[in-house]
Amino acid sequence: MPSDQPPFARHHRTAQVLVSTFQEALEPQFATKGALTREEFNRAMGLMMAHWPSVLPLFANICQSCTMASSCGSCGTGGCGKDDSPRVVFKPDGRRRDFVTRLMFSTVLLKVPETVDPISGEVFPQVIASGLQTSISGLFYEKEWEALNANALTIYNQIGTDHDEEIWNRISHQDSLAVLVDTMFVRVMLRFRQFHQQRQTFMRRMTDLLRDKRFIFGNSHFDTLFDTMFGRLRDSLRSELDRARVDIHYGEGTSDNLMRIFDQFDKHRMEQSQPIQLVGGRRAPRPMLAQRPMLGATPAAKRR
Repeated sequence: MPSDQPPFARHHRTAQVLVSTFQEALEPQFATKGALTREEFNRAMGLMMAHWPSVLPLFANICQSCTMASSCGSCGTGGCGKDDSPRVVFKPDGRRRDFVTRLMFSTVLLKVPETVDPISGEVFPQVIASGLQTSISGLFYEKEWEALNANALTIYNQIGTDHDEEIWNRISHQDSLAVLVDTMFVRVMLRFRQFHQQRQTFMRRMTDLLRDKRFIFGNSHFDTLFDTMFGRLRDSLRSELDRARVDIHYGEGTSDNLMRIFDQFDKHRMEQSQPIQLVGGRRAPRPMLAQRPMLGATPAAKRR
């Protein structure tokens, strides 16, 4: 067979061989046990193989590699889909290994305006990319992360690009794709079940990772990051029917866990918005958590 065959044609041939092997493997058992006569079985398999070309479009549609890499018009069956133009094949940078963080951080890059940190001169949110990658992957065991990362790569393969705006445009118009994408966001968010403890651990890790850049990752940065990455999940918890769908897609009890995390996050954000009451009735803005251990080292703190 030609080496330049489209993926769905090669996969079609593989599936055909598997079915034939299945037939050969079962024939002796049917002959000895009498559960099904050989003639009946062969006749059924013959009909299946005879109609095999008609199931090729279905096979191409359910195979993600097929739908991303080929147009249905080239399969020779005619009319596998509405779009006869070839899809773009995603070719990731060979240096990239983390597609989960890439996808999650794309929401931040699209929604959070760039700001320059006055102390470090670094641009937020871009400055936290490397630290975020290590922090998020550190929430999972190695095999869990590998599985999650494989799902993220599948999404990029299916869309055919890693351009942020194009990705989220496609996701917003394809419900099945949105469910697959939300799987990653749900899994990461569920790592914050013990919200206050895990938030502090996350912030300490981010502060350590960004120390060389002289960038202080504070409460406002965490709130922006958390709300931007996971805020879209709130819409899936609005009604009882929505919450039922979440439990069906991601496991029983998921909606309750997500709602509890959002409640803790909202409470934390409200507390952070309240000023600190000082002696004498004065009130002052609450310092960022990451700054508190450093206050004693500043000239102003020493004068106090």
